[in-house]
Amino acid sequence: MVTYIKQYGIQRSCTNFVKLLLENNLEKSIVLSNVLGWKHGPHKKEVNWNGDDWDPQNKKIETYLSLDELEGIKKAYKSNEIKYIICLKDPYAWLVSYSKYDNRPDKIRSLGGLLNESRKLMNRKKGVNRDKIPEYLEMWNKLHQNWMNLTDHSNCTYTKYENLLENPKEEVERLAKFFKTKTNNEFYVPERRMKRGGEKIDKNNSTENKIFDSSYYIERRYLENFNEKMYETIRKHIDFEIVKKMKYDII
Repeated sequence: MVTYIKQYGIQRSCTNFVKLLLENNLEKSIVLSNVLGWKHGPHKKEVNWNGDDWDPQNKKIETYLSLDELEGIKKAYKSNEIKYIICLKDPYAWLVSYSKYDNRPDKIRSLGGLLNESRKLMNRKKGVNRDKIPEYLEMWNKLHQNWMNLTDHSNCTYTKYENLLENPKEEVERLAKFFKTKTNNEFYVPERRMKRGGEKIDKNNSTENKIFDSSYYIERRYLENFNEKMYETIRKHIDFEIVKKMKYDII
């Protein structure tokens, strides 16, 4: 029997990393990225089975899912057998990652304009765009409020990127126990930097030819991008109740 795990997580959290770890290490498990709803969007009480709101690029369901696969997912959903996982990252680490992502070169080129391009490149070099922290955290608060409410569901849990980096096997075994499945004999963990991806990523197409330095996150070196004024802005705009529920600390 296949275990279907619907994932959610804000952009630049760890959704692709989690998908690879679970699909390669749990027996007969499929992580649903955009199936049932966009993985970076809010969880909705009702599923649109036409898939109109599943993919932000408006791809048709049949481009990444067969009719047989869809029927299997429908059956599991109606039987309340779908599992859920929320992918979390330390808010400070996420702000650095998302700010760089928001100012990425391909987005700069698509927007055009030398002045705009120069500004975004400067923001990328700075690590965190301080002026956009309130905007970023408004989005962060709304999405995590929605997802953390979902964790009250008996079929839903969350995983932290930091735990997956420090003790991947231990964390995957914990998740296997929660999802009532077993782990495979050989343990797989990606050692290279992840690419952006979606429903069909696997260990053969999901990484770049660059070694990933997990110590950057484990040692929290991303905090070098912040100063006291930025910490103050974060404290002003982040939802402390959500952070507490996620068991993170605010500086």
